[in-house]
Amino acid sequence: MPVTPQDPPPLPHPYETSDRTHTSDRTESPDAAPSDDGAADEAPRTVIGIDFGGTKTELALADARGRLLARERLDTLAEHGPDQTFARTAEAARRLARVSRECHGTTVSAYAAVAPGIVQADRILLTPNLPGWEKLALSARLAQELDTPSVAVANDVRAGALAELRFGALRDADPGLYVSLGTGIAAALTVGGGVLAGAHQAAGEIGYVNPGGAPVDAVASGHAPLEEFVGGKGLGERAAELLGRSVSAAELFRSPDPAARELVEHTLTVLAVTLANLSAFADPARIVLGGGMMAAAEVILPTLERLIGGATPFPPELRPARFLRDASLHGAVTLALDSLHQRRRPDGGSRPRPTAPLGALR
Repeated sequence: MPVTPQDPPPLPHPYETSDRTHTSDRTESPDAAPSDDGAADEAPRTVIGIDFGGTKTELALADARGRLLARERLDTLAEHGPDQTFARTAEAARRLARVSRECHGTTVSAYAAVAPGIVQADRILLTPNLPGWEKLALSARLAQELDTPSVAVANDVRAGALAELRFGALRDADPGLYVSLGTGIAAALTVGGGVLAGAHQAAGEIGYVNPGGAPVDAVASGHAPLEEFVGGKGLGERAAELLGRSVSAAELFRSPDPAARELVEHTLTVLAVTLANLSAFADPARIVLGGGMMAAAEVILPTLERLIGGATPFPPELRPARFLRDASLHGAVTLALDSLHQRRRPDGGSRPRPTAPLGALR
């Protein structure tokens, strides 16, 4: 059943604040709901975002400012194939749509979904945790299941970057770099109000970067060299072998054990060199770090700042992500809001128009 989330509200939506005229002395908290020109005359709008994962699928009903109003969580049951996942997801979406009508007085205006892997128009590549999804046209399939004309879709990490760009720690940084440090590692580059998708919808797949030491053909052999070294899964395996016991990433980063500290320093050095190289190429104003490993932010951030500061002539600012939890779900909601505003707004005008950045295939 839908539940009402307790997450703090995100910052005001940029579409609502970009062309407001400040004609009074009234002050607003950064988290306050803004007064938008003409907003009082418009019916309230809601969107539904869907986050597909190998273990769980989450849905959220959100308002026009990105605040989560209700959410549902389902077991993906990936081993049973995608059909049953889509059927149960559609049922959950209908329940949330009913909440929108009965509790908020409005119908759902837009849907969006995110998934791991390379989400292309007619397939999803590099998503081993979702067997059977390889030949799915995700946008078209969801539009059919949800009985709606269009559903914007994107990679989960790049959608998380979009949430940070619209509502979070990348909002006033251009260019910006978002890095997700979790079981794996991936990144996204934000430029000019959009998220770079790449020619194959694969921009930011830095897990395949070779940090040195791996064979030149490591990727062709099925490896992701940087991810296997820096990602939480590979790091945890090395830590268990070194320490003789399983430890979480947070425990490893905070461990006083000399061997653990050496492993952490080496891992963060490799990550810092990678981020410094990306900074030399893209010259980001800010790097925002998210993902589960940021539970140890008090260790990771100062170490990376020190190392990157000595490795590039123009070190970017480093910040933790605003959405350290549920980043992909907030990304799906933000993608739905972007698609809604793209449909509603004609070309031109004073409000910024997003660049349909994530291959929002509809």
